[in-house]
Amino acid sequence: MKFKIVAFLAILIILVCVDLLSFLIFKKEVKQTSITKNLARLFFGIVPLVFGIAYFYLTIQIREISSPDFYHYFMVINGAFLLLYMPKFFYLLYYGLFMLIDWAFSHYKVKKASLEQTTIRYPRISRKKFVSQVGIIFATAPFISVLFGMVKGRFSFFTQHQKIKYPNLPNNFSGFKIIHISDIHLGSFASNYHKLEGIVDIINKENADVIFFTGDLVNNFAEETHGWESMFQQLKAKSGKFSVLGNHDYGDYSNWPSEAAKQENFQGILDAHKKFGFRLLKDESVALSIGDQEIAITGVENWGQAPFPQYGDLQQAKKGTEHFDFKILLSHDPDHWEAEVVGQTAYDLTLAGHTHGMQFGINWKGFKWSPAKYKFKHWDGLYKNKDQYLYVNRGLGYLGMPARIGMSPEITVIELNS
Repeated sequence: MKFKIVAFLAILIILVCVDLLSFLIFKKEVKQTSITKNLARLFFGIVPLVFGIAYFYLTIQIREISSPDFYHYFMVINGAFLLLYMPKFFYLLYYGLFMLIDWAFSHYKVKKASLEQTTIRYPRISRKKFVSQVGIIFATAPFISVLFGMVKGRFSFFTQHQKIKYPNLPNNFSGFKIIHISDIHLGSFASNYHKLEGIVDIINKENADVIFFTGDLVNNFAEETHGWESMFQQLKAKSGKFSVLGNHDYGDYSNWPSEAAKQENFQGILDAHKKFGFRLLKDESVALSIGDQEIAITGVENWGQAPFPQYGDLQQAKKGTEHFDFKILLSHDPDHWEAEVVGQTAYDLTLAGHTHGMQFGINWKGFKWSPAKYKFKHWDGLYKNKDQYLYVNRGLGYLGMPARIGMSPEITVIELNS
C-alpha cells in the first residue's frame, strides 16, 4: 500500500507539471476569449482532477475488488489517460525542442543572403502562428493513433504464417499445421462476444492439425469465461486442442477473502478449459500420432522471472518423453525458454505468449520495435538457438490499456516440414 501511494504521488507530480506547463503555453500562444478560457479550465483543471481521483481509487482498490468489471473500468481510465496526456506530452516535447533551437539561433549571427526584389509577392505566415499550427499537428498524431488503436486496432486480428524445417521431424508429420493463439484475456472483451467471434472462421479455414493455446485465458476471474463456451467449441483441429495456464489464470491479482474462495475461482478457470474443448496440460505430456509415428507435446504451468510466478515443473512435465524424436513445449512465459529449455532439454519447438508486444510498437517492412524489447529478450516472433526454436505470439486480447497500436492481435499458423 505504501509503495502504491508513493508511486501515485510521483505520477501525480509529473502530471501536474505537464498540465501546468501546457496551460502556460496555451495561455501564451492562444488568443484568450471566454471560450478558450473555459476550454483551459476543462482540459487543464477539471478533467485532470476527475481523472486523478478515479485513477487513485482504482489503483488502490484493484486487488481488493473481486469483479471482472473492475478491470474494464481500470482500462477505460488508462485509455482516457493516453488520450488526454499523450498530446500534451508530445506538444511539450515539440515546444521545448523549438525553444531550444530558437535560443541557439538567437545567440549566433546568421548571415542572410540578399535577395533581389521581385514583383511577385507571396503571403507570409508569422513564425508564432507557424509554430503553433505545426505543434497542433504534432500533438494530434499520437491522439489519433491511440484512438484508432482503441476503436479498431485491438480487434484487427491478423494471421502470421511461419514455416520451420526439422531434420528429425517424423515423415508423417511433414506439413503438420499448428494454430498457435495466446493471451485472450476474456474479461477485457466483457460481453462483446461478437468482437472475438471473427477468429473462429479465420482459424477453421486454416484446416489445422492442432490448436495450441499458451495461457492467460482470463484477467483474474472465472466469471470472465461465462458465455464463451459456444464460440470456443466451434474451433476445430484434426488432432485436438491443447492449452496451458498463464500468470493471470491463477487468481493471484486479488486479495481473496479466503484460500477456499481463491481455489474455487481457480477451479472455475480449469473447468472452463474443458468446457471450451481444450485439453489442459499441467506439467504433463501427451503423444500425437499420425499413422505409426508420434511426437510429444508437453505443457508446463506458468514459469517466469520475478515478479511473475514459477509454478511450472519442467522436470515433472517432460517425464516419459525421452524416446520421442520430436518434441513441442507449451510454456506461457518466453523467459522460460532461455532459463530452463534451450541447451538443457531436447525440445525442438517452444510456443509462448505473455508479452502482448506491449500492445504498442512498430512493425513495418522488416523493422520491428516495441518497448517490450527492454523487458523481454524474446518478445515477438520466431527465435532460434542452434536447432531449437521459440515462437512468441503477441496474443489475441489486451490488458492494461484498451488498445493495440502497431501490434495487432495475432493468430499464428506454423507449418512443420521435414
